[in-house]
Amino acid sequence: MTGIMVLGHGHFASGIASAAELILGKQDDFVWVDFPEGDTKTELEAHIAEALQTMKEAEHILVFCDLLSGSPFNTIVPESMKDRRIKVVYGTNLAMLIETLMERNIGMSWEEILEGIIENGRKQVDFFNEEDLEGCEEENDEDWQ
Repeated sequence: MTGIMVLGHGHFASGIASAAELILGKQDDFVWVDFPEGDTKTELEAHIAEALQTMKEAEHILVFCDLLSGSPFNTIVPESMKDRRIKVVYGTNLAMLIETLMERNIGMSWEEILEGIIENGRKQVDFFNEEDLEGCEEENDEDWQ
């Protein structure tokens, strides 16, 4: 199975992972590492090493980072260069994480999962326009009260 890890500044990783599991339910081979204020790079490295150890049997490991060139990203990239099972994605959003978890859970291949990640993330970034509501059924106003 493909292991999935989320890394990020502050409590980004635990927050987005919590949201994903709220929507999809508890996930196997799914770990996250926060980098809260006050932690050192050494602590971050140790937490990432612990998380990777939990996925030592994974055929592939997909790591979602919050930012390009941030400390979490900079810490995992050397690991990905040593361990070819690891692929690092940055600029993570909730939609791309959920889509990836669902694709993995239904047994899509590693190649198919990788092919769609960036496009799935981009599809979820746009400005809201009222025209976007056209064709959608109106919500029951009571649901919003």
